[in-house]
Amino acid sequence: MIDLNKIKNCSNIRIKLSEESFDHYLLNVGEYFTALEKDISKIKPSETMDVIAALVSFREYFYSESEWERLTLQSLDVLRKGLNKSFFYDTAIFYGMAHVAYSVYALSSQVPKIKPFLQGINDVLLNKLSDCLKSADKEEFYTTGNYEVIKGLSGPFRYLLDNTDDNQMNEMTKQVINVFIKRSKDITILDHKITGWHYYPSSMEKRYMAEDASNGCINYGVSHGMGGPLAVLSMAYHKGFDAEGLKDAIDGLISEYMNAVYYANDIAYWPGRITLEQHIGQEKSPDTPNAMSWCYGSVGILRVLYMAGVFMSNDRVKQFALDELLKIAKLDLPSYLLSQPIVCHGYVGTAIILSLMYIDTGREEFKLKAAEMVESGTAFNIERFFENAHHIAASNNTETLATTHDHLEGFNGIIHSTLSIMKCIPSENEKRLLML
Repeated sequence: MIDLNKIKNCSNIRIKLSEESFDHYLLNVGEYFTALEKDISKIKPSETMDVIAALVSFREYFYSESEWERLTLQSLDVLRKGLNKSFFYDTAIFYGMAHVAYSVYALSSQVPKIKPFLQGINDVLLNKLSDCLKSADKEEFYTTGNYEVIKGLSGPFRYLLDNTDDNQMNEMTKQVINVFIKRSKDITILDHKITGWHYYPSSMEKRYMAEDASNGCINYGVSHGMGGPLAVLSMAYHKGFDAEGLKDAIDGLISEYMNAVYYANDIAYWPGRITLEQHIGQEKSPDTPNAMSWCYGSVGILRVLYMAGVFMSNDRVKQFALDELLKIAKLDLPSYLLSQPIVCHGYVGTAIILSLMYIDTGREEFKLKAAEMVESGTAFNIERFFENAHHIAASNNTETLATTHDHLEGFNGIIHSTLSIMKCIPSENEKRLLML
C-alpha cells in the first residue's frame, strides 16, 4: 500500500535519522497502514479526523492513487455519518467540530471539490460557537476551565484565526476575543486578588487530582491551562485585532508565567495545575522537575512564550524562551522524564516543538535533540507501543488511553508527526496543538 522506498529516497528529509532508526520507522509506517486497511470498515467517527490527516500527509507515498482514494472516501463516509447523527456535539479542537473542520480543511487543499462540504462544516461550527457564547453574559461562564485547548474555546479560536478572511469567521473571532478579555480581568477570592483565568475543576477533573481544590485552581499547562489563551490571543494581536484590553490580557498572561517559573538544576519549570491556596502561598507549590511534555511541561509552555514574544515583538520574552529551550535541548533524554513515544506527553510531542524551534531559529541543538527523540520513538512498533502503554497504566493504576488511530495519544500521532519532523513541514496538527 505504502511505497516505503519513496519515503526512504525522499529528497525533502531535513532532519535525518540513523539508518537503523529510519528503517524501523519505515516498518512502523507500513505496519500502521496495514492496520488501517484492516480497521477501515470498523473505524469510529472520532478516529476519522486523524486518519484523514495522516492520509493527506502520506498521499504521495501510496503505490496507487486509487488505494488512497478508497481509504479517504471510506473515512469521509464514516465522518459524514457521524455528522448526520450529531456525534460531534461540541466545538472542540479534539474530537469536536473544530477537529472535523481542520481535517477536512487539510484534505480540501488536495481535493478542492470537497470545499462545499467544508463550508457546511464551518457553518455547523459557527452555530455551535454561537450557542456556546450565549452563556457568556452569565457569571458562572467565567468560573470553569472552558478556555482550554482540548475541549474549550482556545482550540476553535485557533481555527477561526486561519479563516478570518471569511466575514462570519472574523466576527466570531472578535466575539471570542472579547470573552477572553473579560475572562482575563483579576478577581478576588479569600481576600486575594488573582488572575481571572482561575477556575473550579469539573467533577471529571477532580477524579485525577490529589489535592482538594474546593476554592479552585490555576493551571499553567498548554493543554488545559492558560497556555492556550496566551497562544491564541497573541496570534490574534499579530493578525491585527485591536480590541480594547487585548494587549493588557496578553501582558497579564505573560506576567503570570514569568512570575511562576522556578528552577531546578538551572532548568526552568512551571508548577502545572495548582490550587488557589498554593497560588497565594498558603500551601507549598511544586518545586521539583516535571516531565518535559507538550501538555504540561516546560517545553510546551516555553514554545507558547516564544511565539508570544514573536507575535508581540517582545524581545525579552522571546529571548528568555529561546535561552531556556536551548538549555533543555542539551539535556540527556532521561532528564526529560518521559516514558512514552506519543504526542501529548511523550518524546514525539516534545520533538515536534524542538523541530519547530529549529525551523524558526536554525539552531543545530534543536535539530539534533529532535532527531534523538524521534529515534527513541521508532523503536516502538504497534505491539510494543501497546505493551508499553498497558505497563505504564498498570503501574499507575490508571486506564490506558492508547489507540492505533488517535493522533494525541495513539500510534497514528507517532508515525504522522515523525514525518512532519523529518521533513520540517508542519501539518494542521501542530496548529491544533497551538505549536504554531
